[in-house]
Amino acid sequence: MSTLDNLTLKPLKKVKLSDFVTDEIERLILDNTFKEGDVLPSERELMTAFGVGRPSVREALQKLSQKGLVEINSGEKTRVTRPCTQTIVSGLSGIAIGLLSQDKEKMQFEHLRQLFEISVVREAARVRTEEDVEKLSVALENNLAQVDNYDRFIETDIAFHRTITEILGNPMVTTIYESLVQWLIRSRNPETFAKLHQISCEHHVEIFKAIQQGDPDLAEREMRHHLDNVMNNA
Repeated sequence: MSTLDNLTLKPLKKVKLSDFVTDEIERLILDNTFKEGDVLPSERELMTAFGVGRPSVREALQKLSQKGLVEINSGEKTRVTRPCTQTIVSGLSGIAIGLLSQDKEKMQFEHLRQLFEISVVREAARVRTEEDVEKLSVALENNLAQVDNYDRFIETDIAFHRTITEILGNPMVTTIYESLVQWLIRSRNPETFAKLHQISCEHHVEIFKAIQQGDPDLAEREMRHHLDNVMNNA
């Protein structure tokens, strides 16, 4: 009796040819056979190497482009790139907008933003420099001056919070923050949130003071209070 007779084996999965090509090129990029900036072989060369048709190669290249691993420009050869935070976030954007049309998921996004910004503001209060405080002061003044202009207030509101993230010196943090906020703003009712601008300004002042004082606990309390108010009106 074969040793395989008593085993429950999973049947082999059928893999699309384009998925096979995608996985193989991705592997070659990750092991640096193809390095950032390198030109990939032509479509014809890839077709020959993998024994597949042109549609499979083109579909594979599109998938790699969506992952941020290659750059495809009309009339130019396909080049190897490296994914960045913006690539990942852009790929999630459509999903996020779809989820935000549902109340439950919308509140989950608001909660995610709260958890994220509370962590950020604590660290910002801990590491801020005098130069950081000066930049945040300018962002705050710009925000306070636009309380009666909805669109400009939103812009300067985002800029105030973005300036807090920039204190950490980590571009990934800033990119994630901006994406979260942009997704949420698209789902909000302007009439509801216009009424909250004055209160938001008052909250921003207190958040600024906490960061200026270098007090992470106070900064957390003020940011939590501010975003609780936003969530309750979302």
